Amino acid sequence: MTKREQIIEIITKEEKSAQQLANDFQVVLFEILEDLKHIKYSIKPRKLVMKPAQCKKCGFKFEERSRVKKPSKCPKCKSEWITAPLFRIE
Repeated sequence: MTKREQIIEIITKEEKSAQQLANDFQVVLFEILEDLKHIKYSIKPRKLVMKPAQCKKCGFKFEERSRVKKPSKCPKCKSEWITAPLFRIE
């Protein structure tokens, strides 16, 4: 089974962040981000659903963000204390 197939199997069962997946597979975050971009288009008719990142300081949700990478700063309060987006497949 390929790494992407394993990722699909994992995030079908539970929500995970890209960093958690990188730790599970012992690879750099960039590789997982590339895999998630590819998976998004290869699993049709199912969907890759992203629970948006959220600022832990003010609660701002990055709902309109389509990139899979974690944002660096909150546009509202400028805090860098941000939860990573979580991914799952429906």
